[in-house]
Order: sequence, then C-alpha cells, then structure tokens
Amino acid sequence: MAGAICSATVLPRNPARMQWWLERGGDTTLASYGGDASQVPSDDIAWLDGLALMHLDRQRIYVHAGLDPDLPLDRQGERTLLWKRYPEGCASGFSGRNVVHGHDSSVAGPKRYEGRTNLDTRAWRTGRLMIGVFDDDVPGGPIDLIEIQGTPG
Repeated sequence: MAGAICSATVLPRNPARMQWWLERGGDTTLASYGGDASQVPSDDIAWLDGLALMHLDRQRIYVHAGLDPDLPLDRQGERTLLWKRYPEGCASGFSGRNVVHGHDSSVAGPKRYEGRTNLDTRAWRTGRLMIGVFDDDVPGGPIDLIEIQGTPG
C-alpha cells in the first residue's frame, strides 16, 4: 500500500489560508518565485498538488500532522493528515507502525515516543532542521538523527 494515498493543493487558493501560510514561512517560498503567486509556474503547482499526503514503508507511516486511529488508512481525511495534533505524551503508533510526523512543533524536539516520532523543530522560524534516519529492517522510530542549523527566519 505505497504511493499516493491522496493529494492536496499546497499553495492555498483561499485568501485567509494564503495569509496564514504566508505568515508561517510561505512568504519565503513565494519570494523564491519572485513574490507573486500568479508567477508560480503551473507545472510547479501541478507537482505540489500531486504530492501524497502520506507515505508508507514496511515499518512506518510518514505524514505531515497525524492519523486518526479509528479510521483505516484509505479513509484518513485531509484535515487530519494536515492538521492533527496529538495529545501531549501520546505514544501510540498506527496498526503496529511508527508514525513519523511534524506539524506540532517543538523547538526542543524532536519528540520520540514508542509509536510515533515528531521531527518538527519549527525550522521555518528557528533554522533548526531535524532529519530522521530510518532502517527498513528496524521497526520503530529513527536509528539516528541529523541536525542542520540554518539561519533562523
């Protein structure tokens, strides 16, 4: 069950969502295209729109925000995949797989639990990006972490 589960429009079309996105790092992305959303090439929008909202391997599920434990993978909604926040300390994975996600940032992160790994260190603001290194033959979270320190935003 690999590949695209579902896709979403990454560049917000709704003015309120666009403003929210711009205030959280989207301005840097847009600036890389010259600062005008109408100048973003349609091929780039199509590529972004075609990105999967989750990726699966034998041991893990990679998703932006999280999963609803009461729904099968093929019934997960875009809102949950992009916006879920796990309760503090929640360690559950999903059907025996480790859930690797971000969205619920922790400057002191990453946060590693038995069933999930939150790699979000608010890189768009802190400049601190965490990369998880995973072994396909080893269940659970990352076997190592790589930290990249860039210029804070």
